[in-house]
Amino acid sequence: MTRILLLIVLVWILYLIVKRFIANANPKPTQSGTEEKFVQCSHCGCHVPMSESLIKNGKIYCNNPECQK
Repeated sequence: MTRILLLIVLVWILYLIVKRFIANANPKPTQSGTEEKFVQCSHCGCHVPMSESLIKNGKIYCNNPECQK
């Protein structure tokens, strides 16, 4: 009887370990639509979010005042 209980406990522990391993191997996807595209400044090469950039004469500039001149 104790062997059966020990076997059940070992199988349960093995199940929990495998379940954790699978959960860590397949991370949940991030929320789509919340990620913003990053662009590179034409003057200094800094990468900034598209919402913080300025487009002037077809070129992209960061929010640094020296780059916008």
